[in-house]
Amino acid sequence: MDFSSLVREPYWETCWDLWWHGLIFFIVTALGYIAISGSLYVLFFLRRGTKVQPIATKQLIEKRSIGKIWAAIRHDVTLSLWSSAIFAICASIMTTAYTLGYTRLYLDPTEYSLWYVAFSLCLVIFLQDTYFYFTHRLAHHPKCYRWLHKGHHQSNNPTPWTAFSFDPGEALLQALYLMVAVCLIPMHISVLCAVVLVMSLGALIHHFSLRMFKDSALGRWLGSWLIGPMHHWFHHRKYNVHYGLYFTFWDKLLGTHRDGYESLLEPQTVVVDGNVPLAMATPLLRAASPQELGRIAQTSTQPPADQKASSKLVPFRVPTKKAS
Repeated sequence: MDFSSLVREPYWETCWDLWWHGLIFFIVTALGYIAISGSLYVLFFLRRGTKVQPIATKQLIEKRSIGKIWAAIRHDVTLSLWSSAIFAICASIMTTAYTLGYTRLYLDPTEYSLWYVAFSLCLVIFLQDTYFYFTHRLAHHPKCYRWLHKGHHQSNNPTPWTAFSFDPGEALLQALYLMVAVCLIPMHISVLCAVVLVMSLGALIHHFSLRMFKDSALGRWLGSWLIGPMHHWFHHRKYNVHYGLYFTFWDKLLGTHRDGYESLLEPQTVVVDGNVPLAMATPLLRAASPQELGRIAQTSTQPPADQKASSKLVPFRVPTKKAS
């Protein structure tokens, strides 16, 4: 048998490119995740005096220690670094496939016309939203949940650290979409970059626990078709609804959209020994005046007399039955 084809120089160059590109992608992804998620977490979840902040008492924020903060985010950070490694490997494979001519990526925007660039961006995002919806529902199937999605749902109250906290199997499943898309759909390199940017920003926004759409006609209309933080936050509490990524289309079409879900997000914090639990991470972030935030924080720490003390956060009076 002739094994000379396995040891020719181009083969080793390809292996080196895969390893080197993968390392670079991992460093960039991991450092970007830590810098952006960490900054947003400190700015909105830990910093005192911000006008848009979690409903947490001043005492809670002041008593946070480095050890307790790390304990609260350790799981998300660990999973996110694993996900970063998987994304980096897949990105390295994509760049190598492009170099070898196996993808349909192109650099000249006039090759397919400028209108096609815009069309392909919309097409890839819509297909990604569709792919995510059905794979997300699959991940919640009892036979898949434990090994595909359970780790992500360890965060009942998601924070920016949760944005890329995927189980390894799910991270690979989501990365496969772009790997296949660039091989099947003619795509300008700017479209690929835009999709990755939208995907990353979407992950951050959806796990930010920040009310994004204001209570206005335009805000209600946007919130009815675009997925915001409260829409996805509700999914982290009630697992059998809200599976979409960008749009509510598939949720509404297939009956997994909870109408009026925002009206159910009434903060109701249960206290232990007079302190808000370290889970802090509040069901609701909203733009409000300091006086209103103070009133909400004060009322949220006064549970009904018939309610048993608990160390968990109960954001609304609807049963949070899990789908699996």
